[in-house]
Amino acid sequence: MSLPRAQVEERLAQVEQDLADVDRQRADGELDDVWAERLRATYVEERNELQERLAAFGSETEPATPVRSGSRRLLAGAIVVVVAAVGITIGAVAALQSQDAAAGAEGVVSDIVGGQGVDLSQVSNEQLEDVIAQFPDNTPMRLALARRYFYAGEFDKALDHYMIILDEEQNPEALANVGWMTFLSGEPEVAVQFVEKAIEIAPEAELPYWYLANIRLDGLDDPAGAVAPLETLLGFDDLPDDLRTEAEGMLNTAREGAG
Repeated sequence: MSLPRAQVEERLAQVEQDLADVDRQRADGELDDVWAERLRATYVEERNELQERLAAFGSETEPATPVRSGSRRLLAGAIVVVVAAVGITIGAVAALQSQDAAAGAEGVVSDIVGGQGVDLSQVSNEQLEDVIAQFPDNTPMRLALARRYFYAGEFDKALDHYMIILDEEQNPEALANVGWMTFLSGEPEVAVQFVEKAIEIAPEAELPYWYLANIRLDGLDDPAGAVAPLETLLGFDDLPDDLRTEAEGMLNTAREGAG
């Protein structure tokens, strides 16, 4: 899909404002130097790409909107997002997330923080952070901690760990949850690409279909596009009753909106 010149110009103006906000927040002590530099780098990358696209509007073919590393600017914006789930709270859908990451982390944590047989639920976030610092390549453990932060609404911390994971692999859980955070930060066009990729990699996971339906229906004003993921979601036998009820109501709304 191509973006019109006006929309590219609007995004470029927002990037310039974001850069100014980073400088102000850094000066006021709201951002530490590490996060400030990370944000500036992603904003500058996005600005450069938008400027290139504006320059290309003189050609016969408008530049397309790719999935690119510049999307990190939009992901970084989730740091300051207000937790406001669409249709159903994040806590209500948490049961759908796989527990494989927690299970994979227990062995390493046991050796570090308390001997064999430690219950991971009794290990604090601070202890997990310490263990991850010693074993930074242990993706299951990092996922377990990122999930904790995500469902607690601590999106800045969750995003930090998810982005480290995505630098190494296209992990479907990380893709889906980063997509959801991006949607909540007001960027549904970017969010949908992350969630669709998560479904492509792991079509057996329920939660990304819920995310995709919400993003298409409420973020992209595309009720017709929300029908298929909702129908797929409702085809899962182990869907929690409260989520099934929500999905059925949303499906009726989507079908009516699709005409």
